Amino acid sequence: MWGTIILFFAVLWILQILLSAMQLKHYQKTIREMSKHSSGYLGVGVDKRKLGVGSVVVLVCDTNGTVIESKKMYGVTVFQRFSLNESAVNKHIDDLNTGEDDKLFAATSMAISNIKTQMKAS
Repeated sequence: MWGTIILFFAVLWILQILLSAMQLKHYQKTIREMSKHSSGYLGVGVDKRKLGVGSVVVLVCDTNGTVIESKKMYGVTVFQRFSLNESAVNKHIDDLNTGEDDKLFAATSMAISNIKTQMKAS
Protein backbone atom coordinates (compact mmCIF):
# COMPACT_ATOMS: atom_id res chain seq x y z
CA MET A 1 0.00 0.00 0.00
CA TRP A 2 2.75 2.49 0.86
CA GLY A 3 4.47 1.70 -2.41
CA THR A 4 1.33 2.66 -4.33
CA ILE A 5 1.03 5.96 -2.48
CA ILE A 6 4.69 6.81 -3.07
CA LEU A 7 4.38 5.89 -6.75
CA PHE A 8 1.27 8.07 -7.06
CA PHE A 9 3.05 11.11 -5.62
CA ALA A 10 6.14 10.44 -7.74
CA VAL A 11 3.99 10.44 -10.89
CA LEU A 12 2.34 13.71 -9.81
CA TRP A 13 5.75 15.25 -9.13
CA ILE A 14 7.07 14.23 -12.57
CA LEU A 15 3.89 15.56 -14.20
CA GLN A 16 4.37 18.88 -12.40
CA ILE A 17 7.95 19.10 -13.68
CA LEU A 18 6.89 18.37 -17.26
CA LEU A 19 4.04 20.88 -17.23
CA SER A 20 6.28 23.54 -15.68
CA ALA A 21 8.85 22.94 -18.43
CA MET A 22 6.13 23.36 -21.06
CA GLN A 23 5.02 26.65 -19.49
CA LEU A 24 8.62 27.89 -19.37
CA LYS A 25 9.03 27.04 -23.05
CA HIS A 26 5.86 29.02 -23.85
CA TYR A 27 7.18 31.96 -21.78
CA GLN A 28 10.52 31.96 -23.61
CA LYS A 29 8.81 31.73 -27.01
CA THR A 30 6.56 34.68 -26.19
CA ILE A 31 9.50 36.83 -25.04
CA ARG A 32 11.45 35.92 -28.20
CA GLU A 33 8.53 36.84 -30.45
CA MET A 34 7.89 40.14 -28.70
CA SER A 35 11.56 41.13 -28.74
CA LYS A 36 11.68 41.03 -32.55
CA HIS A 37 10.45 44.62 -32.92
CA SER A 38 13.04 46.70 -34.75
CA SER A 39 13.01 49.61 -32.32
CA GLY A 40 11.63 50.36 -28.90
CA TYR A 41 11.81 48.73 -25.51
CA LEU A 42 10.68 45.47 -23.93
CA GLY A 43 9.66 45.27 -20.29
CA VAL A 44 8.73 42.17 -18.32
CA GLY A 45 7.03 42.32 -14.95
CA VAL A 46 6.45 39.34 -12.66
CA ASP A 47 4.32 39.20 -9.53
CA LYS A 48 5.04 35.81 -7.93
CA ARG A 49 3.35 34.84 -4.74
CA LYS A 50 3.93 31.88 -2.47
CA LEU A 51 0.20 31.51 -1.95
CA GLY A 52 -2.31 33.04 -4.29
CA VAL A 53 -2.52 34.11 -7.88
CA GLY A 54 0.57 35.32 -9.73
CA SER A 55 0.85 37.38 -12.87
CA VAL A 56 3.28 38.20 -15.66
CA VAL A 57 3.02 41.25 -17.94
CA VAL A 58 5.14 41.80 -21.05
CA LEU A 59 5.10 45.26 -22.63
CA VAL A 60 6.69 46.44 -25.87
CA CYS A 61 6.74 50.18 -26.43
CA ASP A 62 8.15 52.49 -29.07
CA THR A 63 10.86 55.06 -28.41
CA ASN A 64 8.23 57.58 -27.23
CA GLY A 65 6.88 55.24 -24.55
CA THR A 66 3.64 54.28 -26.30
CA VAL A 67 2.74 50.61 -25.88
CA ILE A 68 2.60 48.80 -29.22
CA GLU A 69 2.13 45.26 -27.89
CA SER A 70 1.15 43.84 -24.52
CA LYS A 71 0.55 40.33 -23.21
CA LYS A 72 -0.47 39.07 -19.79
CA MET A 73 -0.52 35.78 -17.96
CA TYR A 74 -2.56 35.54 -14.78
CA GLY A 75 -3.37 32.46 -12.77
CA VAL A 76 -2.37 29.73 -10.39
CA THR A 77 -1.78 26.64 -12.51
CA VAL A 78 0.84 25.59 -15.03
CA PHE A 79 -1.89 25.48 -17.68
CA GLN A 80 -1.98 29.29 -17.98
CA ARG A 81 -0.81 30.84 -21.25
CA PHE A 82 -0.20 34.42 -22.39
CA SER A 83 -3.13 36.35 -23.78
CA LEU A 84 -3.31 39.74 -25.43
CA ASN A 85 -3.69 42.70 -23.10
CA GLU A 86 -5.50 45.04 -25.47
CA SER A 87 -6.37 47.54 -22.75
CA ALA A 88 -2.72 48.64 -22.61
CA VAL A 89 -2.09 49.01 -26.35
CA ASN A 90 -1.76 52.58 -27.74
CA LYS A 91 -1.39 54.05 -24.24
CA HIS A 92 1.68 55.78 -22.87
CA ILE A 93 3.47 53.80 -20.16
CA ASP A 94 2.83 56.60 -17.63
CA ASP A 95 -0.93 56.14 -18.11
CA LEU A 96 -1.08 52.36 -17.61
CA ASN A 97 -1.35 51.84 -13.85
CA THR A 98 -4.80 53.08 -12.97
CA GLY A 99 -5.05 51.69 -9.47
CA GLU A 100 -3.40 49.35 -7.00
CA ASP A 101 -6.53 47.19 -6.83
CA ASP A 102 -5.87 45.90 -10.35
CA LYS A 103 -4.74 42.25 -10.34
CA LEU A 104 -1.91 43.09 -12.77
CA PHE A 105 -0.74 46.25 -10.96
CA ALA A 106 2.51 44.90 -9.47
CA ALA A 107 3.59 43.10 -12.67
CA THR A 108 2.71 46.11 -14.84
CA SER A 109 4.63 48.43 -12.52
CA MET A 110 7.70 46.20 -12.78
CA ALA A 111 7.48 46.08 -16.59
CA ILE A 112 7.17 49.88 -16.76
CA SER A 113 10.14 50.27 -14.41
CA ASN A 114 12.24 47.99 -16.66
CA ILE A 115 11.30 50.04 -19.73
CA LYS A 116 12.12 53.35 -18.01
CA THR A 117 15.52 51.96 -16.97
CA GLN A 118 16.24 51.05 -20.60
CA MET A 119 15.09 54.51 -21.77
CA LYS A 120 17.45 56.24 -19.34
CA ALA A 121 20.37 54.05 -20.40
CA SER A 122 20.01 54.90 -24.09
